Amino acid sequence: MNESALERTARALDLVPYLLEHQGISITELANVFGVTEKQINQDLVLIHMCGLPGYTPLELIDMYYEDGYVTVSDPQSFKRPRKMGRSEMVSILVSLDLLKSMRSDALRNEIEELQTKLLSSLQFENPFVVVQDFDDSPFLQDLERAISKSSTLRIVYLSGNKDERTERIIFPLEIYRANQATYLNAWCQTSNADRTFRLDRIISCELLGNSDVSGAPGQRDLILEQEGAVILINKSARNFVEDNRAIIKNIEEVSGSEELLVKLNPVDSDWLVRTVLGFGGGISVKEPLELANDITSRVQAIQKVYLGK
Repeated sequence: MNESALERTARALDLVPYLLEHQGISITELANVFGVTEKQINQDLVLIHMCGLPGYTPLELIDMYYEDGYVTVSDPQSFKRPRKMGRSEMVSILVSLDLLKSMRSDALRNEIEELQTKLLSSLQFENPFVVVQDFDDSPFLQDLERAISKSSTLRIVYLSGNKDERTERIIFPLEIYRANQATYLNAWCQTSNADRTFRLDRIISCELLGNSDVSGAPGQRDLILEQEGAVILINKSARNFVEDNRAIIKNIEEVSGSEELLVKLNPVDSDWLVRTVLGFGGGISVKEPLELANDITSRVQAIQKVYLGK
């Protein structure tokens, strides 16, 4: 993925203080923490190794070792402490907290306000930003947050936007997030035995069931994997998918030697993604997860049989 010199410089400034607190960290883990490839981290380390104070002899350069795949810093020069947030970064966080506060229950709003107060103490003016709440509060928001915090299960009645039908489901809620002007609940669904995403405004009823086990629910070590989105390969003819769906795209990489893009998506509704991929014909293919790719292949074969009358 192309990035600006400013983005790379900011990462380099953050790397040294982080490495001081995590001596001996592997390059693989370091790449995961900063959300870049191992190749990019290696390039950053080479760059940092050549930086230092005027004089630029080995005595003034940042001294680190990373040849064996693990990184240690012996002389950070003047990069011992994490860089401070700039004014624009602080303002961005305050605006985001305002938005987050508008979609959370009263208990969490109080915690957010305390954090805002701490951040505001670093600025010279009162918070001038007010995010207008452009969506209705879900009457079940507090129950959902309580279930997430206590690892409890829920029984919900959900109105499907795809099939226009009501279904009763037993779910294990994982997270609440906002995208595309709507608020969503990511949860493990016992009814379908899979990870599912629900729009809060389509939840008709919600009942807290307590701490009963949900069969097939992901453990803490698998939680991150269950929340990962799909990886798709987009060719030139389908590049408008990227422009139309920026809100659900996590990462974009150009495939060397071709005009294709490898796109990592945030968690989305699987039925929607299947319909979208089919709608682009051969312009989009799913690389991960394998189950989704196989599902799309099966549907394509079924469509071909109907079309050819076989």
